[in-house]
Order: sequence, then C-alpha cells, then structure tokens
Amino acid sequence: MLDHNYDGIRELDNNLPPWWIWGFYLTIVFAFVYLAHYHLFRTGPLQTEEYNIAMQEAADQAKARELKMKDFVSAETITALNTPEALGAGKGIFEKNCVACHGAELGGSVGPNLTDDFWINGGGIKNIFKVITDGVSAKGMISWKSQLTPKQIQQVASFILTKHGSNPVGGKEPQGEKYVEETISAPLTDSISVDSTIIVNQ
Repeated sequence: MLDHNYDGIRELDNNLPPWWIWGFYLTIVFAFVYLAHYHLFRTGPLQTEEYNIAMQEAADQAKARELKMKDFVSAETITALNTPEALGAGKGIFEKNCVACHGAELGGSVGPNLTDDFWINGGGIKNIFKVITDGVSAKGMISWKSQLTPKQIQQVASFILTKHGSNPVGGKEPQGEKYVEETISAPLTDSISVDSTIIVNQ
C-alpha cells in the first residue's frame, strides 16, 4: 500500500501482469526489426512503393482485360474485317474446314452457294457469324464455336463476304431469300441541309 491518499482512495503497488510486460518487450523488438527491415536494409517496400506496385499490377490487369476484350467478338458487336492479314487468315480457315461443303470457290456443293445474293439463314456479317458459330442442325451445318475462336469466325466470315458476286464456274443455283443489307437513313434535318447545299452549289 502506497502512501497516496486521494479522498480516501488508496493506491496499491501491484506488479504488472507478465503477459503485459512481455507484450511490451515484443513491441520494442518489433520496432527495431521494422526499422531495420524497411529503413536500414530496405528489404521491404515502403507504403509509397507498395502503392506504386499495386497501381502497376492494376494497370497490367486492365491491359490484359483490354486485350482479351479486343479478341472477343459476338453477333451483336461483330464488324467485317478488310485487312490482308485477317482475310488471309479467314481464307486459310475456310480452305481447311469449309471447302468440302461449299467448294473451293464458295460456289457450293453439299452446302449452298456463298457468292450470290440469296441466303438461307440471312446474309451479312452478323448472320454469317451466327450461322458459323451456332450451326444449323436442320441443314447439316455444324457449330464451329468449339473448334474456332470468335476472332477466327470473324475472319472466315469476312473472307466469305469478299467472294460476293464472284460467280464461280459451276456454282449452285440460288437458295433461300435475297438478302439486302439494311442501311440507316440520315435524319431529316441532315437531308435538308444536304439538299440546300446542293442547290447553292448549283
């Protein structure tokens, strides 16, 4: 019992619990280890370095996702390719997988003629992509999505479009319905402005 007396409250001289004392000693040891690890020997990154590393990892992941999405194509987002590399790749895929049914010049044999204006399941890049991807079991057209990537299907579909109107010798007769590509008409205001410009130029 200490000599302190505060309004009748006496202070006891109790020893601190061992677990508290050893915990305090451990914090001192930890402080020296932390100082040596991060500031003296620099064997670990500081907060700023950790932040920069995390930001770089996030940028790398974003780039990987961007590349992945770049190669992802669907029937809704597909557009026809026109580069020599893409069309060459599409031609190679066609010659390897499609000649047996559609002929080397796409004039048709077991399958229909792919060079005329008539299509059984619709023409245009979107319909051709969908048919190659999902197949048409009723017509004997298998699905190629398990053997070709969406990018490869886009390439071969784009190659097929380049053969439109080529009229190969021995091509099959037209099948299906005539396909006309849909076009979006310009707004009325644009038409008026264009017409006005033509009148002025005249």
